Amino acid sequence: MALDHYVSQVHLRNFYSDDARGRLVAVRKDDLKRFYPWSEDVCRIEDGSTNAYLNEPRAIEAFLKRIEPNYNRALAAVRERRIDAEDVNVVAGFVAYVASCSPAAMRLHSAPITASTEAGMQILDAQGLMPPAPKELGERSMSELLADGAVTINIDGKYPQAIGISQIEQRVHVFGNALWDVMRADPGDGAFLTSDFPIALGASYDNRVVSKTVTLAPDLAICIHPQLSERSREPDFTFPSFRARFRRLKPSGIRAVNRELVRSAENLVFASRDEPWLTRFVRRHRDFRADAVISTLPMPNGGSMIVARQAIVPFARPATVYGLAR
Repeated sequence: MALDHYVSQVHLRNFYSDDARGRLVAVRKDDLKRFYPWSEDVCRIEDGSTNAYLNEPRAIEAFLKRIEPNYNRALAAVRERRIDAEDVNVVAGFVAYVASCSPAAMRLHSAPITASTEAGMQILDAQGLMPPAPKELGERSMSELLADGAVTINIDGKYPQAIGISQIEQRVHVFGNALWDVMRADPGDGAFLTSDFPIALGASYDNRVVSKTVTLAPDLAICIHPQLSERSREPDFTFPSFRARFRRLKPSGIRAVNRELVRSAENLVFASRDEPWLTRFVRRHRDFRADAVISTLPMPNGGSMIVARQAIVPFARPATVYGLAR
């Protein structure tokens, strides 16, 4: 079986420390343990890029061959403010891949499918089209079983991943034809972190839009503000609507980006510097994660409209670490 990386190794290698180890500095959010892996040792799953729901189960590999070999060249172009369409394609492709194929992405995109399935079952139940449960479950209705948790809907994460892979070119189009805030970190002021889900979700110019802040290297991050109008357009990889503005962050700005990156991370946070404050920083912000927020709006016909948005939300983790209360 192939060991597939859902965060590209070329990205992680940009965060190798320049000390004697020359590796990543990693902290787990669950137990706050620090360790020093090579890029090939983390963010990988056996056959993680294989998807049996697709006609070509390894289809994403052809996409990645366009992205990963050109990643460092694209970063150099961003640093030098000479971004062309190919550079936009590479960076937007990296973001689209993580947003489609990582475990966090599969979890995020499973939630709306679960909510829609439950709503459909409740509609069928209200119309008398679902038989009551067997005696072992009290002969209750499906709506009652769903309400008390006796029945739950489990979505195979590979299904939303398949949808993401089939739509990945459209996601590249949307992320590329967007406004990018390009943020630089001077080494003397600090460095950006990364993670096993290096996409921090935040507010944008419209409350229907979720911005995506992505760290690309210790000195470079972007905040993508997608445009609603691009969602319905045919993909255009000349990126005529791409706009970028550049700014150098102060130490407080770097910390603010890192705070949201730690909160959005699934479990692993990576740094390029073995700083003494790193574990404390992760501890302070670990009780959050990126998630889907589902709202159910009743409709006049008795059905429901499912509204899903992505956000960073509180997420309870273990109450003690190394025997010390939080």
